[in-house]
Amino acid sequence: MLVKMFKLKYNALALVQIFFGFFNSILLLKIFGVSKQTDSYFIGDIILGAVVMVQMMAVEQFMYFYNELKAGNRESAHSLYAFALFLSLVIGALSFAVINLFSAPVIALFAYKLDPARLDVLKRLFPVFSMLAVVNPLNFLNAKLLNAEGRFVYPYVLGIIPSLFTACAMCYMYLSGGSDIMAVLAASVAGNAAAVFLGLWAVRSSGIPVRFAAGHPLAMEFVTNSFKVKFGHNINNILTPLVTNNLLSAFSPGAVSYFGYAWKIVGVLGNLATGPSARIFASGISTAWPAGDMGKMKAMAAQYLRLVTPLFAFSVLLAFAGLPYALRLVSSSLSGADIGAIRMMFLALSAWYLFGLMESAYMQICIASKRSRVFVINNSIFITCYFAVAWAAKGTLGIYAIPFGLVLAQILSLLLYFCSASRVLKGGCTA
Repeated sequence: MLVKMFKLKYNALALVQIFFGFFNSILLLKIFGVSKQTDSYFIGDIILGAVVMVQMMAVEQFMYFYNELKAGNRESAHSLYAFALFLSLVIGALSFAVINLFSAPVIALFAYKLDPARLDVLKRLFPVFSMLAVVNPLNFLNAKLLNAEGRFVYPYVLGIIPSLFTACAMCYMYLSGGSDIMAVLAASVAGNAAAVFLGLWAVRSSGIPVRFAAGHPLAMEFVTNSFKVKFGHNINNILTPLVTNNLLSAFSPGAVSYFGYAWKIVGVLGNLATGPSARIFASGISTAWPAGDMGKMKAMAAQYLRLVTPLFAFSVLLAFAGLPYALRLVSSSLSGADIGAIRMMFLALSAWYLFGLMESAYMQICIASKRSRVFVINNSIFITCYFAVAWAAKGTLGIYAIPFGLVLAQILSLLLYFCSASRVLKGGCTA
């Protein structure tokens, strides 16, 4: 497993994906800087992230059910994919309709203190964000299936396509002097749509029939367990963006962009640290659990953490030292205060990401065990702690109350998931 996590072709593709993420962040900063457009774009992106979490609720456990079925009946596993594909298409269509019909209350829910200027930009962008909600469930499912089949190259290539489309659009804008962020979103929609069709081709080329099915013998159990597990996740995944967006929208224009740019840099470094390891680790855990190999799961978690945490921490230190020079080089419009705010926000969010990265190893074990109650309890504690700390500290720390609350809540959550995973490994499949 350790050798597989370092396989050259996977890491090469991961580097390409990281390059485009970094390149697109630079272009976004260079073209739009810190502005009402970027504030609205980042707020919309956070809202879409919460929508995606809701969409995933019905199919979250696909890889685990698929691998269990595949071990005994490959045809039944393929039929489960056909059902999940149909379900994902329905979810995407319903999401598009709901977002467009109820855009005003959705925006108000996530950004109730947003000023009129940024609100107007967000309203203009929102219909395009809703198009992403159509294709995201299909891309999520195809990636899960290809990972379950051990075809790790395909998900990386599919993940690169939207970034490539976005990069081309922003390069054209930079060369032509354009500055409408709507074009960035439109390119993302086109790229994600292309990824859907290429993903279906990749599935078919892997020997799995691409068809739709309205049912499956395990449909109810699969969807119910996915809802239960993802409901626990979504206490965190939906309420965290909800709390964060509302706190951010209350600060002066530019604060959202500080957070957004810092988080993009953290995401690039996170992808650099995990590379293909996260996908391979999740797939390995999903196959070790049905076999009841608790020792293998424990060893895989330890290997994964030894790989990713030192690399991420080291990359953060290098980036923190180099950020002032890099930001000045990228955009001359950034003031010293802008650069300082982005840099400090980056450091704070990196701490949150580091503890979350450590938690993910233990969380994956809990996901494989299908113990939904663990996620409900642990994530309820996380969001309560985050909201209480951030709200209490916002008067003193300002915008930095957000990462302060996130870090404290994440440390507590890490301890909870460590204890939960330890109980799972000790008890085994019968626990």
